[in-house]
Amino acid sequence: MKDSARIFGPSSGRLDAKVMFVGEAPGRLGADSTGVPFHGDKAGDNFESLLDFAGVSREDIFVTNAVLCNPRDESGNNSSPRLDEIANCAQFLRRQVALINPAIVVTLGANALRATALVQRHKLTLRDDVRSEHSWFGRILIPLYHPGQRAMIHRSLSNQRSDYQFVADKMKRLGVKPRRVRGATRVAVADTVRVILRTEGEVSYFALHKLLYLLEWSHISSRGNRLTGAYFIRQKDGPYCTDLQITKLKTAIPELRIHRGVRGLMLSLPTRNLFEEAASAATPQVIDAFVHEELKRLSGKTEAELKTKAYMTKPMRAILRREKSDAANLYNAPVLLGW
Repeated sequence: MKDSARIFGPSSGRLDAKVMFVGEAPGRLGADSTGVPFHGDKAGDNFESLLDFAGVSREDIFVTNAVLCNPRDESGNNSSPRLDEIANCAQFLRRQVALINPAIVVTLGANALRATALVQRHKLTLRDDVRSEHSWFGRILIPLYHPGQRAMIHRSLSNQRSDYQFVADKMKRLGVKPRRVRGATRVAVADTVRVILRTEGEVSYFALHKLLYLLEWSHISSRGNRLTGAYFIRQKDGPYCTDLQITKLKTAIPELRIHRGVRGLMLSLPTRNLFEEAASAATPQVIDAFVHEELKRLSGKTEAELKTKAYMTKPMRAILRREKSDAANLYNAPVLLGW
């Protein structure tokens, strides 16, 4: 794996996170492609939806893997890491746990659980100890199943939802307050996107990310809380919303129309049908009115103008200052909006 990208850096999360999730290894179509742990493939979609179900934001956690780069077989497909590969990376896991100093470590899958045993010996097994808490390395260890599709055969979605709720409840008992839940309106990202597309008509994928970000920031600035709790990371063209990953978006909005134009991917909605009317009715009127009013200020702006406006917000300026002072590349670093 010497030529593989190491998926470790700002995209992993906050350095003061009280909860650390440890997966198996970056997926070929997921983190190895996006640079963000558990994002971009089906396992990433499942992980993010399970967090959302439990009311836990990626802003509050640190995500890493037992093996930091993607192991592949001779055909170039994903392969489970070998025991010697897990052992080679165990020292890195130990150093990450020591650096982040989380109160809770959650392992996702058998290989992640094996890796923690190399940091400090234990005899836990996934089959016997799933969704239970154990004292380990000066903190609490909670073994869970991996969120990939194969693991769903052994641990159903409903059981996994209960698992993540168990973690969320443990966070609350330890005084870890999820920032997104506190004061947030919890409007679904998909519903907000529908309002944007109904108001603006066809919108480029690039502009959609900037519009959603600017709506979030405006809601925080004017009302003191979050609009949707969407998770944003810093990319070279400004804030990127992980909830707008295209396959996730198509699943959340089945009627979404996508085509490739001169400005890249273009998104729109068909003429309203009963499904659209129901979705519209589910969005609180006060939120619908807020989005409409804010879009009046943003309507007609070019992509370059939206990008500039996003970079001028306080959270993005803070990232740019850090990059300048530390001479660091903070691509994929969280854009912290929740407080």
